Amino acid sequence: MVLHEVRGTAADVPDDGTHIIPAFGAGMCPKLVAQVSSAKRSVRVSALLALCDELKKPKRLAECLDLGIINTLNAQISSDSDPITRFRASKALGVCSLDANGCFAMIKAKTASVVSLALSDDQIGVRRNIYEALIQLSTGCTEGASALVKAKYPALLVTKATTEDNCLQALALRLLCNCLNDNAGLEAALGNSAVETCIMLLPHSDTSIRCEAARTLARLCFSEMAKMSAIDGNAVPALVALLKDPERMVRAAAVGALMAITTTDQGKISMVASEPEGRNESISLLVSLLKEGQNDMLAINTLKCIANVAVHPVAQKELQETTDCLNLLSRMCVNDDEFIAKHASIAKKVVMWRP
Repeated sequence: MVLHEVRGTAADVPDDGTHIIPAFGAGMCPKLVAQVSSAKRSVRVSALLALCDELKKPKRLAECLDLGIINTLNAQISSDSDPITRFRASKALGVCSLDANGCFAMIKAKTASVVSLALSDDQIGVRRNIYEALIQLSTGCTEGASALVKAKYPALLVTKATTEDNCLQALALRLLCNCLNDNAGLEAALGNSAVETCIMLLPHSDTSIRCEAARTLARLCFSEMAKMSAIDGNAVPALVALLKDPERMVRAAAVGALMAITTTDQGKISMVASEPEGRNESISLLVSLLKEGQNDMLAINTLKCIANVAVHPVAQKELQETTDCLNLLSRMCVNDDEFIAKHASIAKKVVMWRP
């Protein structure tokens, strides 16, 4: 039986710059941060690899943040000539963004402004890491979204939504959507043809791009001006077509956008534009969505959309004549989910209303 073993010491490891020997206790993070800043490439890239692991530990993350690691990463991402350094630095930044303290440090260090040029990096991996880090920074964080807007991201992201590599377009749209939570960001996006860009991407062959285009369009349509631009740009037929999409998340995003647009009279009219046979596919598709029977945003947005369009006499007549619709709404009115039950009751009242 082996009771113990003798491990090698630091002296046994070849000093070729590719091995990072961790210090212990209070000296670990200062040494690692210093190595990350090394002028020697082999030390720097190895230290960055080790850093990505250490940053996953809350205590190590806090220590590295206190030592100014965000400023170091910002500089490497934006200006280092070595692609591996930029990639690993952007990956480390992504790990920081997963922690609230990391996001706060990124805002303080003006990361959004400093790394904006990295979205034009010739390495897809670097761009992906930056998109993901900034999405984390701005999701549910008003300060993060404001930082993006101040750094002029809305205009950049509208362009990136169509010019970025196919595998990153959905991330560009998601980041743009986060910018819209800031009023100035919404205005900037609208001023740079964000509505028209999203409409153009709705029929895209990539599922994630279709989904994010519809989600972003829905968020844009919180603006009255955006709703009219969407209607004028024939967004309604394109969104109705997505109600038949094989992917549930795309259907949910599409009906969410229609729900936003149909709060206007013109939006309701666009939804019930008669087809040659005199029936409106949009109405039957909304009823089909109710049949999916899950208590999620698809169901809630469908109920809200039905309540919106049922104000129009043509839509109301078709909904009233669709037995499935009334039965489904009646069952949903007693749903265990109070939110579903509430919106089902509202939709049913509008459908059944008589002058």
